[in-house]
Amino acid sequence: MSPPSKKRQPPYAGQPGRADPPRDAAACGARPEAQPGVQPDTKPPARPRPPEDAPIGPARDAAPPGTLLLREVPAHAGAPGARIIGPALEHALREAPAARCRLYVLTDIARPAAAAPLAAALLETGASRETGASRETGAPVHARWALLHALAVAVPHRGRGLGRRLLDDLLMELRADGVRVVWFLPRPGDGGVPALLRSAGFTDGSDRVFPRGKERTYAYDEPEIRPWAAWLVREL
Repeated sequence: MSPPSKKRQPPYAGQPGRADPPRDAAACGARPEAQPGVQPDTKPPARPRPPEDAPIGPARDAAPPGTLLLREVPAHAGAPGARIIGPALEHALREAPAARCRLYVLTDIARPAAAAPLAAALLETGASRETGASRETGAPVHARWALLHALAVAVPHRGRGLGRRLLDDLLMELRADGVRVVWFLPRPGDGGVPALLRSAGFTDGSDRVFPRGKERTYAYDEPEIRPWAAWLVREL
């Protein structure tokens, strides 16, 4: 049996060794010891708030396309979407019968039922003079038209492509309802609506005659209107 080695063995776990140097509790992440008469601060650090003008993130606020729904609501001052449209609704109701005004709202069915719409559009519909006769019945055929008064997106939801989604769904709805031509007269304060319409296929229609109804006339020769009297039109 070999004699035990004279090399110094490391101390085992239970044997006290050299004392560690003092360490700063704050640097180690430990909470400092409470001092007598001083209440420790247990409030978590505040998270920085994003600026108010920060863009809306798609993962947090953008609605999935499948949850968006276009629906028609009665056109009156207290209707859903009336605040989005603004004064254009009252102006249209003064000029045309309420039965010819159509208010459409874009809603998110994933949100609560009482939530406000995301966007809205206001139109007036009518029929021009007869354009021919029906092949089946021989009855006169009138081409249906729509006049777009306003299209707007609620301020908290702008910049998410909802205006284009509203316009695309609206044109499909009008087409299915028998409307064959849509008119729009740009005015000051319309913002990006004319550019949106042109991107959707609207073209200059100033050389075409708007189909005036018997009870509806337009005084576009007035000096304050003439500079902007450049019709945009699209056939459906």
